[in-house]
Amino acid sequence: MGKRLYRFLRYTVRWFLPRVDIAWDVPFDGRPCVFVCNHDRAMGPLEMAVNFPPMDNSRIWIFADPLSRETVPAYVRQDHWWNEKSRLAPFYSAVIPPVVSVLLPLILRSVPHIPVYHDIRAVRTMKETLRVLRDEKQHVIIFPEIPTGYGEHSTDKINEGFLNLLPMYKKLTGGELAIWPIHLDTASHSLRVKAPIRWDSARTLEEQVPELSRQILDGMFR
Repeated sequence: MGKRLYRFLRYTVRWFLPRVDIAWDVPFDGRPCVFVCNHDRAMGPLEMAVNFPPMDNSRIWIFADPLSRETVPAYVRQDHWWNEKSRLAPFYSAVIPPVVSVLLPLILRSVPHIPVYHDIRAVRTMKETLRVLRDEKQHVIIFPEIPTGYGEHSTDKINEGFLNLLPMYKKLTGGELAIWPIHLDTASHSLRVKAPIRWDSARTLEEQVPELSRQILDGMFR
């Protein structure tokens, strides 16, 4: 059911999305990697799930809360789905979450994904991601931006927890895990994949986090 629904939705949504030109700064080597893309409201996840060619061999990190009907309402109210200063905000808060809770989990669970937890179960997220990268030879797509308000995300800071995958993957496989930043510009109908970023395994991850974060932000926005 899940795979069939995803294929149906992917084919259908393509008819309504404007054509996006995809450009690679350097040729893609096809090795298991992490793609990090800007959100651009909901267009980033849509474009990556529907039109990004490597999606056929990828999993998307999706927060666990919108995957469950029980936790969707609280997630929607906290995720800036409407302008909280609007006079209609109380109406939106009462109507949108219960309606969305019926459809959103069904749609998201059909997408090839890895549930992302923010509690002790975060270990499960990392283990599953490493399994997908090593055993299934698949890529992982992550949207590391931090929402700051209605339709807004920080352009100065990202969620950095996923960077721990770099030394973990090195320890598990002996190989280097590349991060490919992606900039989606909906207005110009373009998606540009920047040159991959790699960490220096001779140095600790801790001392490289600020540097890696800046490179990722530059790749996603500049």
